[in-house]
Amino acid sequence: MSVLKAAARRASATIVVKGKPKYPIPDKAHARAALARIDQAKPPLTASQKAKVRAKAHRVLGTNTKKKKKKG
Repeated sequence: MSVLKAAARRASATIVVKGKPKYPIPDKAHARAALARIDQAKPPLTASQKAKVRAKAHRVLGTNTKKKKKKG
């Protein structure tokens, strides 16, 4: 995984927790890591913060977050 400088971390931060930028997602590696570790956050993230992180990660990965309806 690449190392981010402070300015790049602030620019790519998804959310800010207690004044600190969290969950930088500048590339696919960071997006996968954010999705894998979202429930391990200290302090725990709110539901809206988790939704923001998931949305940005899926946008970077190019995956669809909406579920398809089954025909039937």
